[in-house]
Amino acid sequence: MPTRRSSNRSARRRCGVEAADAQELAKLLEPVTIEISMKAGENDHLFGSVTAKDIADQLEVRNFHIDRKKVVLADPIKTLGEFAVPVKLHKQVTANVKVVVKREE
Repeated sequence: MPTRRSSNRSARRRCGVEAADAQELAKLLEPVTIEISMKAGENDHLFGSVTAKDIADQLEVRNFHIDRKKVVLADPIKTLGEFAVPVKLHKQVTANVKVVVKREE
């Protein structure tokens, strides 16, 4: 029967591997820029908003399989502009993805 000590050691090793994988993914995500076109009214205020799901969907198009729950948005984006959106890949690893919301033509 395995001891608690050996299971703790394997959990730490697994966590270290997951953190290293997350670091590699973060290096790939950092240079990514997502452009989203939305209808906007006066003062660049959007008709609707850009949500974590929208960002995760755009990452999926670029072959990054990121759960929308890992995209950290306090509130949906409601204006045109550039935003650095954090993506929490691991408890110790967060990457920022550049999101550009522009006016739909």
